[in-house]
Amino acid sequence: MATTNSSNDFSLEGKSALVVGAEHSVGRAAAVTLAEAGAKIVIASQEPGTDKQLKEVAKLVTAAGAKPVIRIQDAATRADVSATADFAAKQLGRLDIVVNALDTPAYGPVEASDDTAFDKIMENNLKTVWMSCQEGARVMLRQGGGVIVNITSVMAERGVPNAALYCAAKAAVLNLTRALALEWARKGIRVNAIEAGWLDDESSPANKDDEFSKNLLKYLPYNRLVKPEELGGALLYLCSPAAGFVTGESIAVDGGLRARV
Repeated sequence: MATTNSSNDFSLEGKSALVVGAEHSVGRAAAVTLAEAGAKIVIASQEPGTDKQLKEVAKLVTAAGAKPVIRIQDAATRADVSATADFAAKQLGRLDIVVNALDTPAYGPVEASDDTAFDKIMENNLKTVWMSCQEGARVMLRQGGGVIVNITSVMAERGVPNAALYCAAKAAVLNLTRALALEWARKGIRVNAIEAGWLDDESSPANKDDEFSKNLLKYLPYNRLVKPEELGGALLYLCSPAAGFVTGESIAVDGGLRARV
């Protein structure tokens, strides 16, 4: 049997990546992870008005060894998403990797949610991912292949009270990932997902000092939240040559939460 250098399987040297939603903690961690592995990076926003956050992310990516290009866009606007995919390919020479870290948490009782809330939650957590996958794949199909990773939540597979629409949107992203993986398998595009557990970041309701967060921590197997950077290993694997025959899959980084009854 021929021997191989397994470390090369996890190298992204020469690869070009677009991270969408880079102003979020998960997008920030994703961009740094890919940069450390040698990829060239475009960091794009989910929403306009996030210039300051993206500049901070750019500093971290630079420290990790890459010179990122910043792209401010509205991920809910088709024209913006399409232009961003083309922009990334032009700036980087090609587009090998798209990471969708698109997320807008939404919590509230069902009886207080109207059609406007439904439309907004689905647009920000599902439609944005759909458009980013579609436009990223448009470029990848032209060049002969690529990798897409959608970062979703364990709430894609577990119901949570007062989060019915958010859970539904995240579940849709998970099954969208599977369907796209099948559709593009013979066209050279791999599509996978990461299911993040309850995150230790500024936007998480689990980080508030209230009854909910206290009860949640008691329930979590490790009695702590997931640090955004802990998603990095799974992300690197899915983006790298090591996962060259992996598509339509999801990896949960949740500290064992899905194993609970």
